[in-house]
Amino acid sequence: MLATILKSPQATQTTIAIIETFAKIRNLSRNIKALSIAQDDSQKQNLLQESGEIIAEIFDDNLVSNESETTIELNFAVLKFKHTIKKTTKNEKE
Repeated sequence: MLATILKSPQATQTTIAIIETFAKIRNLSRNIKALSIAQDDSQKQNLLQESGEIIAEIFDDNLVSNESETTIELNFAVLKFKHTIKKTTKNEKE
Protein backbone atom coordinates (compact mmCIF):
# COMPACT_ATOMS: atom_id res chain seq x y z
CA MET A 1 0.00 0.00 0.00
CA LEU A 2 2.82 2.39 0.80
CA ALA A 3 4.31 1.94 -2.67
CA THR A 4 1.06 3.19 -4.21
CA ILE A 5 1.08 6.32 -2.03
CA LEU A 6 4.68 7.25 -2.80
CA LYS A 7 5.20 8.79 -6.22
CA SER A 8 8.80 7.87 -6.96
CA PRO A 9 9.92 5.67 -9.88
CA GLN A 10 11.26 3.11 -7.38
CA ALA A 11 7.84 2.92 -5.67
CA THR A 12 6.18 2.36 -9.04
CA GLN A 13 8.64 -0.40 -9.94
CA THR A 14 8.08 -2.02 -6.55
CA THR A 15 4.31 -1.98 -7.03
CA ILE A 16 4.63 -3.59 -10.47
CA ALA A 17 7.01 -6.25 -9.11
CA ILE A 18 4.56 -7.09 -6.31
CA ILE A 19 1.67 -7.44 -8.76
CA GLU A 20 3.72 -9.60 -11.15
CA THR A 21 4.87 -11.86 -8.30
CA PHE A 22 1.30 -12.24 -7.07
CA ALA A 23 0.19 -13.29 -10.56
CA LYS A 24 3.01 -15.86 -10.74
CA ILE A 25 2.02 -17.29 -7.36
CA ARG A 26 -1.59 -17.61 -8.52
CA ASN A 27 -0.41 -19.51 -11.62
CA LEU A 28 1.71 -21.76 -9.41
CA SER A 29 -1.31 -22.40 -7.20
CA ARG A 30 -3.38 -23.40 -10.24
CA ASN A 31 -0.63 -25.77 -11.40
CA ILE A 32 -0.44 -27.43 -7.98
CA LYS A 33 -4.21 -27.91 -7.95
CA ALA A 34 -4.07 -29.38 -11.48
CA LEU A 35 -1.25 -31.72 -10.39
CA SER A 36 -3.39 -33.14 -7.62
CA ILE A 37 -6.06 -34.25 -10.12
CA ALA A 38 -3.90 -35.03 -13.17
CA GLN A 39 -4.04 -38.66 -14.33
CA ASP A 40 -1.60 -38.70 -17.25
CA ASP A 41 2.13 -38.88 -16.44
CA SER A 42 3.08 -36.63 -19.36
CA GLN A 43 0.56 -34.02 -18.19
CA LYS A 44 2.03 -34.21 -14.66
CA GLN A 45 5.54 -33.80 -16.06
CA ASN A 46 4.50 -30.74 -18.07
CA LEU A 47 2.83 -29.19 -15.01
CA LEU A 48 5.92 -29.88 -12.88
CA GLN A 49 8.19 -28.30 -15.48
CA GLU A 50 5.95 -25.25 -15.79
CA SER A 51 5.78 -24.94 -11.99
CA GLY A 52 9.57 -25.11 -11.79
CA GLU A 53 9.88 -22.33 -14.33
CA ILE A 54 7.43 -20.17 -12.35
CA ILE A 55 9.38 -20.75 -9.13
CA ALA A 56 12.63 -19.90 -10.89
CA GLU A 57 11.09 -16.66 -12.17
CA ILE A 58 9.89 -15.72 -8.68
CA PHE A 59 13.16 -16.40 -6.85
CA ASP A 60 15.61 -15.67 -9.66
CA ASP A 61 14.34 -12.41 -11.13
CA ASN A 62 17.25 -10.24 -12.37
CA LEU A 63 19.85 -11.83 -10.12
CA VAL A 64 23.45 -11.70 -11.28
CA SER A 65 25.72 -14.32 -9.79
CA ASN A 66 28.75 -16.38 -10.56
CA GLU A 67 28.49 -20.05 -11.40
CA SER A 68 26.16 -21.54 -8.82
CA GLU A 69 23.40 -24.05 -8.29
CA THR A 70 20.36 -23.55 -6.06
CA THR A 71 17.82 -26.18 -5.15
CA ILE A 72 14.35 -25.13 -4.05
CA GLU A 73 12.26 -27.79 -2.37
CA LEU A 74 8.59 -27.26 -1.52
CA ASN A 75 6.50 -29.83 0.29
CA PHE A 76 2.76 -29.49 -0.29
CA ALA A 77 0.08 -31.84 1.00
CA VAL A 78 -0.40 -33.38 -2.46
CA LEU A 79 3.16 -33.33 -3.74
CA LYS A 80 6.80 -32.71 -2.95
CA PHE A 81 8.38 -30.36 -5.46
CA LYS A 82 12.12 -29.95 -6.03
CA HIS A 83 13.59 -27.59 -8.62
CA THR A 84 17.26 -26.83 -9.29
CA ILE A 85 18.40 -23.52 -10.77
CA LYS A 86 21.81 -23.43 -12.42
CA LYS A 87 23.33 -20.03 -13.16
CA THR A 88 26.53 -18.72 -14.64
CA THR A 89 27.97 -15.24 -14.46
CA LYS A 90 26.48 -12.64 -16.75
CA ASN A 91 29.13 -10.35 -18.12
CA GLU A 92 27.84 -6.83 -18.26
CA LYS A 93 29.53 -4.46 -20.72
CA GLU A 94 29.76 -0.83 -19.73
